[in-house]
Amino acid sequence: MMVVVVMVTGIVVITQVYFRRIIQEQEKLAKSKVEHQQELLWNSVLVQEKERERIAADLHDGLISKLTVLKYAIQTNNEKLKPAEMLQDSIKIARDITHDLSPPLLGELSFQELVESFVSPLSGAYTIENYYRHIGDYQHKNEIKLQLLRIVQEIVNNTLKHAKATKLEFLIRVTTTSTALIIRDNGVGFDVKLKANGLGLKNIELRSQLLNAKSRFKSKPNFGSTFQLYLKHDLIPTLK
Repeated sequence: MMVVVVMVTGIVVITQVYFRRIIQEQEKLAKSKVEHQQELLWNSVLVQEKERERIAADLHDGLISKLTVLKYAIQTNNEKLKPAEMLQDSIKIARDITHDLSPPLLGELSFQELVESFVSPLSGAYTIENYYRHIGDYQHKNEIKLQLLRIVQEIVNNTLKHAKATKLEFLIRVTTTSTALIIRDNGVGFDVKLKANGLGLKNIELRSQLLNAKSRFKSKPNFGSTFQLYLKHDLIPTLK
């Protein structure tokens, strides 16, 4: 009888310890998730502030300075400054800024067409390969297309700045149920673990989470980089 009591007591103690460890691990995981979300939120604020600074610089250094000289040319009737050309330049600068804030034809073009429009100017300096496949009649909503395009823009800009690549490859597959995106380059690559805290990668992760999409980078030094994103359409939250 005493042996049975000891065995039962031992089982109870072991079970309690086991469940206590499970609860502790769950608490650690929950805390880690909260901290990660807070970090992403903070990085999103930094990204927004960085964008505001860039737009302010574009307005001040480009548009406002051009308009200031144009005003002087008109007031002094100085044709040597070529007011008409300066006005045309100012219009172009303003158009570039507005296009950057909200891509033109966002509602008219598909996601694939928006990507092609964005990367086509790079074809003179880089080898660009596009592989698009659209199965079914699914069309992304404008806010979804914009978030996906921002991810592509962030990746491409980082590639142009750091990768020293000569080739960019884009694979996009859209079906009625999902969207798959792959971007590859033949650049110098990077250590994903060391770069994981970079603002650009955090921005990409934030936008992926906003869409409930799964995304990851595969890269290592001297072997290029690959970005993969998989988005299930029925899991996309309502964006506002």
